[in-house]
Amino acid sequence: MHAPYNPGAVSKPSVVEVEARSYELDPYGHVNNAVYVNWLEHGRLCFLRDRGHTYTSVPEAFGVHVVVIRQDLQYKAQVRLGDRLLVTTRILRLGTTSFAFFQEIAYPDGRVAASGEVTMVSVGPDGAAKPIPPLLRSLLDS
Repeated sequence: MHAPYNPGAVSKPSVVEVEARSYELDPYGHVNNAVYVNWLEHGRLCFLRDRGHTYTSVPEAFGVHVVVIRQDLQYKAQVRLGDRLLVTTRILRLGTTSFAFFQEIAYPDGRVAASGEVTMVSVGPDGAAKPIPPLLRSLLDS
């Protein structure tokens, strides 16, 4: 499996396969740009699942929610119906209250369709930023 080179990454990668489906195509016959964002979201969920958690278990286990505050995505290649790709997700940075994922959507041969960085923040029940709890930090760093 292709795992993108990212010297700044602090965690092991999580990799999941996706397939371009007919209803994800735009009028030009390739995958609509918004679908890439959905695939990245799925990749982040799989990252958590690989570590024994989900978005719904994080508040129960760590007392915080984690929410997206920024997405920076570069589209590099068209994806067409039936193409199978790998979504690779790893933690790039861990701050006090926020953390950033580096994610890549690529063909198994390594050709990159899109890559980017997604920043999330740890928030308390009131919606205000809260330091990432040590046990959650440990999970993200694994």
